[in-house]
Amino acid sequence: MLLFSRLFAPRRRKNQEEVAGRAAEVIAQVLFDVGIDRFLNGSMLLDRQFRLRFFAVPPGTRNDVVATIAVRDLAEAQLLRACVRGAALDAAAAARHARSLSDALMREMLACSPELRALPARRVEQAQPA
Repeated sequence: MLLFSRLFAPRRRKNQEEVAGRAAEVIAQVLFDVGIDRFLNGSMLLDRQFRLRFFAVPPGTRNDVVATIAVRDLAEAQLLRACVRGAALDAAAAARHARSLSDALMREMLACSPELRALPARRVEQAQPA
């Protein structure tokens, strides 16, 4: 029954706020997984299902891409490099920088992606009957 409900139930549409939240999660995870230098030399890609992906090397030509942003091109990425130069990256600093990096990433992706701009900014809750 669960299979049928997932198959035929209306799907909830994503919004810009969810994409930005996921971007912060991905950035924080990638910072710990690959390190700052490799992260800053990589690219973030948003596909047609609005899933965010990190590539350590420039991705090849793909037809399901909505936006691709080189992380090193973000001003916030240069600020991250300057802040942690010679110091270890702890969880608090990573979370703080992940939020600012995700804001910058969303700003750039919104600038180059009409599909992302077409999403609602926030999720609209429908009133449930009492």
